[in-house]
Amino acid sequence: MFQLALQSLRFRALPVSLIVLSLTLGLSLILIVDRIQEGTRRGFEQTLSGVDLIIGPRSGDLQMLLYTVFHLGNPTNNVTSQSIDALSKDPTIAWTVPIALGDSHRGFRVIATDPSYFDHIRGAGGAPLRFAQGTTLSALNDVVLGATAAERLGYTLGQTLFLSHGSGPMSAAHDDYAFKVAGILAPTGTPTDQAVFIRLEGFTLLHLGWQSGTRLFSTERILATQPRLEDLRPREITAAFVGVNSRLQLFRLQRTINEYPEEALSGVLPGVALGQLWSLLGMADRAFNLLAWIILGVAVVSMMTMTITSLDARHREMSILRAVGASPQYLSGLLLAEAALIGVAASVCAMALVGLVSLWARPWLETTLGISPELAWLSAEDWLTLGGVILAGVASAVIPAILLYRSTLQHGLMERRT
Repeated sequence: MFQLALQSLRFRALPVSLIVLSLTLGLSLILIVDRIQEGTRRGFEQTLSGVDLIIGPRSGDLQMLLYTVFHLGNPTNNVTSQSIDALSKDPTIAWTVPIALGDSHRGFRVIATDPSYFDHIRGAGGAPLRFAQGTTLSALNDVVLGATAAERLGYTLGQTLFLSHGSGPMSAAHDDYAFKVAGILAPTGTPTDQAVFIRLEGFTLLHLGWQSGTRLFSTERILATQPRLEDLRPREITAAFVGVNSRLQLFRLQRTINEYPEEALSGVLPGVALGQLWSLLGMADRAFNLLAWIILGVAVVSMMTMTITSLDARHREMSILRAVGASPQYLSGLLLAEAALIGVAASVCAMALVGLVSLWARPWLETTLGISPELAWLSAEDWLTLGGVILAGVASAVIPAILLYRSTLQHGLMERRT
């Protein structure tokens, strides 16, 4: 039966191909939305590995998460280093890593921090940061580049570069002090790959001669006094990443930070802030899923319509099959077999299309968002979806099969009477 059904489908190749294409697009859209959504979610969660808390100025949790971790947006305010130092003495805190933001280099975010950043911050899956070339930040003018930044900028060890004041298109250049590439990180699958790292002291040096976005005097005037590194420690920073000894004390520590009497601070739990992000994106995800199921439903209805309208055109074919002994049940089963083959063909094409899109989406997400999503192969739910599409295709042929059964049965009775 299936061999005969396949030959019948080949005879009607054009309309069948259009139905297969419609089913493939609808099914692919469902699978792609689910896979990219889940893969991106896991990629974002892995990006936060190693950081238990973020201390920053009083602001929204999600906003702070975006500009400190994912380098999206700009900080609203700074916090004093004195407050961070005082809080770091809490016995719950194992380590703190301060960061200062505000500068950029050719479109990449500059992160001023301590060398301890590379000891405590992790890559995707909790993997430690590794240097593909060079070493960590040692000298005042050292720069460490993320893997993506180094590749796209074409920089090598020892090459000099200048930073820009701010991150917009109108940002002014810090062209009076050159930095030297001291290290290049191995790929991490996190926004770290797109960052340019300098020491906090170097960040302070660049901005001592600036006020309200305007340079008042050159850094050469400051260097002439031969300042020490400790003299250049910043009085203000953007935020601080925190690791704790026991996560059981996280909420107590967060409350202590939020109620800190000396300054308006916020303690952000990355996991909670990330949950807020997914809740905001949930409506868009549901809209995409609904659209995908509508497209798939239209394709199934079109498949049933094609089958019904083709019954008249296939009257001669059915008559020949009846003449050679095919029963009405056999002819009805033939329609169901054709529908099953169309569903299988659409499923195979959808799997191939999803695989190709996944290969393209992974590097795009890494370049755009700096995350490495885990776009795994089809899950158990995906296989259920594929099976459901095949069953839906077979179900769409039930009504045409019943009509064909009645028609052939009635035709056979009329022939017997004559």
